[in-house]
Amino acid sequence: MKIMDDYHREFIENLKRIRTKKNITQAQLAEMCGVSTGTIGNIECGLAKPSFDLIISISKNLDTHPSLLFSTDALIPESYLKEHSILEDLYATLQSQFSRA
Repeated sequence: MKIMDDYHREFIENLKRIRTKKNITQAQLAEMCGVSTGTIGNIECGLAKPSFDLIISISKNLDTHPSLLFSTDALIPESYLKEHSILEDLYATLQSQFSRA
């Protein structure tokens, strides 16, 4: 069974890989997400964990599905996840539930 630290490590690796593949610097991603460069740097160094909202913002600004940031299975094509938006529906439901509180 995977523990949270495993998912955190996967998130860090995937974030760096996707960001660099798209030729986006930490500073550029930070500006796109409305956070400081230090925030993105701290996340990529494992010194900080992003909030739910920041994970969504990062995924939107990297034009990738949020689940790919946590994926340990490189065999899942991004196109498949974009076509099957179950997680997006879940996020929308959670967002509406939390905004009512």
